Amino acid sequence: MEPSQHSTSMHDSACPTAVLEIVADLPNAITLTGALCAVVAITFALAGKPDAALSCVLWCHLTDSLDGLVARRMEMRSPIAQETGKAMDMLADFLSAGIFPLVLLVMLTGASPPSVIAGILICSAGMLRLSYFDAVGIAGGRFVGLPLPHNILVLALVYLLAREGLPQALGNLLATTAIVLTALHVAPLRFAKFSVGTIAASAAYIAVMNWLLLA
Repeated sequence: MEPSQHSTSMHDSACPTAVLEIVADLPNAITLTGALCAVVAITFALAGKPDAALSCVLWCHLTDSLDGLVARRMEMRSPIAQETGKAMDMLADFLSAGIFPLVLLVMLTGASPPSVIAGILICSAGMLRLSYFDAVGIAGGRFVGLPLPHNILVLALVYLLAREGLPQALGNLLATTAIVLTALHVAPLRFAKFSVGTIAASAAYIAVMNWLLLA
């Protein structure tokens, strides 16, 4: 099917002359950084290095918080930068908090059935959650369902605690956590938006977790 006249002419005057010009926009550059962190984290997980993988993917949570904060404070952004930024943000979130948990669970447990099921569930919930957010947005100033990037913070903490205290139960604990997170993603619960305070707390948490994971 040929694209409509509206889609082909949309923002013609504002379209960049090269694809890479998209990342000249600061929020988009931050989003791309997060997506690259997710790709590197998945690579570490596939290589059997879960500590390095989690250390890397944690920064995706911070970039996901920062890109929106910076975007809201920029008064002059082109329509094409805003639209591509939204698309990039969804892809980055799905990589870091949808695909990565699935890969981590499969690699840590040798593709045990419970972990595979849990990984597929959280990946599917992530797709639903992001699609819903894209269509509905923020209702009443709050997210409906647990925001997908929070997976990263929770799974990293559970991994670290299990690694130190119950290494033999690591796979089962992560799988159970993934199932709980799946339910929270699609539950009709309200969660607050990111604020400057929560972003600062997230940055401190990520720094501490990185130190503990790599120590």
